[in-house]
Formats: sequence, C-alpha cells, structure tokens
Amino acid sequence: MGWDSCFDLLFQDHDVLMLFHSKFTGIEDPDHPANQSMGVGDLREAAWFDPFDNRSIRDPRRGFRR
Repeated sequence: MGWDSCFDLLFQDHDVLMLFHSKFTGIEDPDHPANQSMGVGDLREAAWFDPFDNRSIRDPRRGFRR
C-alpha cells in the first residue's frame, strides 16, 4: 500500500484542497461553473463544519475521553 492509498483511506474528501490552488479561484461557490461540472459542492467557509451525508452527528451529551 502506497501513500496515495493511505491518503484515500484516511480522508473522505479532497475537494477542499482546491481552495489552496490559484488555478481554482472561485470554485468554493456552488454556482461556479467548474464547481458544478465536477460536482464539488459548497466549499464556502460557512459549510466547512457541516457533516458529510454518510455520517451521523456526534451526540453532544457524550462528553470527551481523556
């Protein structure tokens, strides 16, 4: 297993990395043509902490392990 396999296994979504490349300026907006053609979704700051559709939200009453 190489680094690329680990990267794909550990991270669910790599689209956010496009925000750091000048070639993709404006792609964070879901109305941007490149965003729509690639099916990226909303990469604007307000959406950064929305859970993925295939994950449930952590119960806030659960507490934290130390």
